Amino acid sequence: MESDSVIYGLLGRIHLLMRRVSNRITDVEYMRVNKDYAREVVRLAMATGNPELAELSARLRLAMELDAPAPEADLATERGGPGLLERLRTARPEATHPTQRYVGSLR
Repeated sequence: MESDSVIYGLLGRIHLLMRRVSNRITDVEYMRVNKDYAREVVRLAMATGNPELAELSARLRLAMELDAPAPEADLATERGGPGLLERLRTARPEATHPTQRYVGSLR
């Protein structure tokens, strides 16, 4: 794994380009500590088709070792439960109040 200064540099440049290219705001600090979030941001960056974002995303995948499976992800699949991203993407249809619908899921 690369040093923190290299990783933060890549994260900052990806954040800036994502804002310019696709008008998406990312959380650099959360990307640094949560590999699932970093993988999703890399996926979105690759989907933009911007060559500089693609290069930075590839470098970030190597620097943060995002291609290696996370131990927590292996445990979640062994238990049969959904992962973090799947839980966030699914709506809570049983919730009726607006604040209950959005707590624990993406809007």
